[in-house]
Amino acid sequence: MLKKTAHMVIAVALTTGTAVTAGTAAAADHDTATVVRTDKGLVRGVKTGTVRTFQGVPYAAPPTGERRWAPPAAPRPWHGVRDATRPGAACPQTGSVPPAGPPSATEDCLLVDVTTPRAASRKPRAVMVYLHGGDHTDGSGAMHGARRLAAQGDVIVVTVNYRLGALGYLAHPELERRGESGNYGFLDQQAALRWVQRNAPAFGGDPRKVTLFGESAGATSACAHLVAPSSAGLFHRVVLQSGACLRPDAARGRADALRQGVDAAEAIGERSEASGGDGDWRTAEPRHLVYDFGQSPYPYGPVYGGKLLPRTPREAIATGRYNKVPVLQGINREEGRAMVYGAELAKRYATKDPEAILDQADYRERLEVDFGPEKAAAIAARYPVSAYGDSPALALSAVLTDAGQARHTVDTGHALARGSRTYTYEFADHETPWYADAETYAKPSFPMGAAHTFELPYLFELTEFAPLTEAQRALSDEMIRIWSDFARGGEAPWKATTPGALNVQSLASGPGGIRPADFAKDHQYDFWKSLC
Repeated sequence: MLKKTAHMVIAVALTTGTAVTAGTAAAADHDTATVVRTDKGLVRGVKTGTVRTFQGVPYAAPPTGERRWAPPAAPRPWHGVRDATRPGAACPQTGSVPPAGPPSATEDCLLVDVTTPRAASRKPRAVMVYLHGGDHTDGSGAMHGARRLAAQGDVIVVTVNYRLGALGYLAHPELERRGESGNYGFLDQQAALRWVQRNAPAFGGDPRKVTLFGESAGATSACAHLVAPSSAGLFHRVVLQSGACLRPDAARGRADALRQGVDAAEAIGERSEASGGDGDWRTAEPRHLVYDFGQSPYPYGPVYGGKLLPRTPREAIATGRYNKVPVLQGINREEGRAMVYGAELAKRYATKDPEAILDQADYRERLEVDFGPEKAAAIAARYPVSAYGDSPALALSAVLTDAGQARHTVDTGHALARGSRTYTYEFADHETPWYADAETYAKPSFPMGAAHTFELPYLFELTEFAPLTEAQRALSDEMIRIWSDFARGGEAPWKATTPGALNVQSLASGPGGIRPADFAKDHQYDFWKSLC
């Protein structure tokens, strides 16, 4: 069990109804309508007490055969009524870590799920389009149940599958003959947003009020859409969860991506040949193209420096050449604890000791590897283990949170505020739900708190996590209200960020849990600004 856990978590570091046509559905019919006419054909969904759901709806043709490593093509129209009562396939991945998608080797995966309130509305509802996280290598839209968000928030929620890993982001000189390579997953997301523009009215949505939101890699993708000229007009607000636009590790340059792609293609060919294939990376089976979460030696994600993404987020935002829409951005207070959990599990696996924990030597070694010996000394002095209950794990998680997420959130907020109405939050619940499968996912030696991804159960139904408590449910209700109100009006219920004041709202359960926070001070922004 320990081996399985370490393997999976180490990288976390971490019935016919009334057909409805666009704009023509009578309010009296909406409550029972489970068939909707999209631009390519009819789809039948299901209804529950509060919502209607339509799953596995194609927004693009299967990216197979000649369409592999090519921009998404329009799906073919279909005859009759397409069943949309069950989730479609996730894009190829090993499915090794929650909250990631299930294992999949199916490339026919360019699908959306749509969740709408069951009750009719006199006017079109705002639409929220969600891009899942997973390091651009794992995850699926279907795993994010959106019943509460849609019903309580009174919004239409669309969750998206997009190509992952090498299939989504491989840049290669040979592929350049067919056009600019490396951004197939990003182009999928654009195709999904265009599908929303064409089809939102059929589901009761307003194509003029589309919010693009995402977590982690999904937020990184949303940042790319903020600065992509061709994404202009496809959305009207953005929510960034744990993925500040100015993080330097989120901007992959074209030259580096092409070099990495050559190495990746060679490795794909070798994996194919080793398992009895012909060794051709172009036609390799999906299983030769995927790695366990976080284990790929090649970084994937949007590629900058070409026609599609000519400027990095830092360059585009600094010069005002981006899609200026209202932005809600934030992180989790203890982001880094997910990564440290992975490191602790790795040590337990390596030592075959199920109770092993990180010690002072592990802490110092990680600082030197990540920051270099000279800076490591300054960081260790600033973040002494004694200040964290003599826990090297908690000291390290504070370092990773502040250096890797918080600093860039401050910079991103100030930079965006010069051109866009921007709000900043911090998810700070201290006792968050643990994974439902507690036997497989052994708890760490320290409290996880508001670690990376741990805000997701407050917005979505995620079967990987245990149910919310009463207090957590109250916070969830408030977060759903904030997110959905922002989707409707582009405002949050606290002061906006300005170029000189971040004005962060802390979001936690219990009395006084929702309050202003001195984010920059709490995360030692001045220290990191001077050090790096």
